[in-house]
Amino acid sequence: MKKIRNSNENEMIYEFLKMEINSERYRDQIETVLKELSADKEIIINGNITSVEENTLRAEILKRFRGWRNEELFENFPVNINWVWSAFDREDILKVIYIEYSYWNELSNYTGSPLEAAKYVLSGRTIYDMPTDGFIGDAQRLIEGHKFPPLIFLTDRSEERYIILEGHCRMTAYGLAPVLFQNVSVLLGYCDREELNKWYGEMPERPK
Repeated sequence: MKKIRNSNENEMIYEFLKMEINSERYRDQIETVLKELSADKEIIINGNITSVEENTLRAEILKRFRGWRNEELFENFPVNINWVWSAFDREDILKVIYIEYSYWNELSNYTGSPLEAAKYVLSGRTIYDMPTDGFIGDAQRLIEGHKFPPLIFLTDRSEERYIILEGHCRMTAYGLAPVLFQNVSVLLGYCDREELNKWYGEMPERPK
């Protein structure tokens, strides 16, 4: 992993929303919040992270959408985080793990590893009565040269694990095509281990 440049919380929120609004799963929810706030989609698609007004509005959108800053996905979220744009390479995939959540636990055989999840996907099994072949389609797009948007991870200073905050589906596709996990753009947040554990919980054992 190579550090590129420093970032900040405002940029993280902006990038998080920009990635999620392109998701089939979350697009409608974000657009509903935008209507509630009488906000234009451009604040997410072509925003200005130096604007105090825009940053405040985007934080409110994320609050209503995913519980920022201490509910739902962001319950017990670390307060003090240093954000850095980074480039990840093939060996780094071994330390990437999913968030603690039932679906991702089951898919990864309770290891948190996208590489383990790939084995589950390739087995052809469903999970919670939902097919997993969509991940194979995503991996095929990678193989055909499609470039995915950046990912967002959290870690502590030990960098023992990189926990996915945003990009679980894309990371699963990389698990199916790990040779393509090269020079991948990641917005990486460094925080205190104790704070990280309050948000994430105990980390699973790293797969052998």
